[in-house]
Amino acid sequence: MSAALKQRLVEAMSRMPVIDAHEHLPAEGDRTGRQVDVFTLFGHYTHQDLISAGMTREQYDWTQDPKQDLDERWQVLEPFYLRTRHTSYTRAARLAAQHFYGLDIGRETYAEITARMQAANTAGIYRRVLADACNIRVALTQNGTVRDDQTHELLVPVLPLSSVSHCAAPGGLRATAERLGLELSGLDDADAVMEAVVAEHRKAGNVGYKHTSTDLLEPTGAELAREFAAMLRGFEYNARVLSDGLAHRSMDVVGAAGLPIAVHCGMIWNNWNDFYERHPKWMIPTALAHRGTRFDLYHAGIPWIRVTGNMAKELPNCWLNMCWCHIISQRYSVSALDEWLDLVPVSKIIGFGGDYCRPVEKIYGHLVMAREDIAEALAGRIDRGIMSFADALEAARMMLFDNARELYRLKV
Repeated sequence: MSAALKQRLVEAMSRMPVIDAHEHLPAEGDRTGRQVDVFTLFGHYTHQDLISAGMTREQYDWTQDPKQDLDERWQVLEPFYLRTRHTSYTRAARLAAQHFYGLDIGRETYAEITARMQAANTAGIYRRVLADACNIRVALTQNGTVRDDQTHELLVPVLPLSSVSHCAAPGGLRATAERLGLELSGLDDADAVMEAVVAEHRKAGNVGYKHTSTDLLEPTGAELAREFAAMLRGFEYNARVLSDGLAHRSMDVVGAAGLPIAVHCGMIWNNWNDFYERHPKWMIPTALAHRGTRFDLYHAGIPWIRVTGNMAKELPNCWLNMCWCHIISQRYSVSALDEWLDLVPVSKIIGFGGDYCRPVEKIYGHLVMAREDIAEALAGRIDRGIMSFADALEAARMMLFDNARELYRLKV
């Protein structure tokens, strides 16, 4: 593959608008109202590599406490940083520090990076990072809230699916019905309540919902009605049957409203987990059962990138989302993109989502890496004579902007 060709593609993509298809950004005031330092750049995900390299959770949490001495915290962090500085997680932090603060992270620079970060932690930081540095038009953000006067104009909400069915606390559906002035005397009334909730959320700017790949029960209508009636009467009920059954019904309600459901698939964001519990295969019976609902499969299903690829090929209601992927592993990501471009329509691939919380600067680093990965996959196809440069640019724009706009029906 030609390095010059890859660079041409990267430069062309840097001029394209971007839809950031997954974040956890809080209100901007939550960021600017907190004390930041170089350790902020090690927040959200980087901890996984540090702990994998031998750092204890207690040590990590202590280094994240801005009340503690900066120099002492660096002394604790440094040996683990040196072991992890070449991982994709850490590369995003280093790219962010270099771009926004003019320095790479290290023993000689951490104090000056801290000073520069603190000076820049002011109102407008979201616009400076997202719009100015990244050319991001909107960021689909999961922070559990809808739009209000405190919501930044660039943040578009995606709410938990449980906020429709209240399946995490079934009694909550009854309270919601009372608030909306709707009857809830049995299961037949539940759909109307959930439809009203979805309409309320849409009016407040919500564009989709979030679910997690899991082995849902599929109770019959009679089984669900029995447990629902027991819950309404205050009797003992099977919580899982009720929760899973309402989750299924909420998926149909959401699909009928034309909204997609994003699904966490695969790897888990912390240490000491059985990530097989989030295997994307659990979504196959769900997607088959809810053919009128569109599902956005997050994180490429890493490490099961071929499973999710086959799902998107065979299931017309499943899309592939590269959010989080490029900072998990750039090689995973290039491999997934290269295979998927053979396997599925390019219109079903969403190329980027930063997936960060308070360290907003790292979205820039992640996007740099995403452009590199997309460019490498596309350049290889140009070199093999199966795609023209113009075709590659069209595919890149679709992955970075058009596909997310169409799936989430964004007016941007």
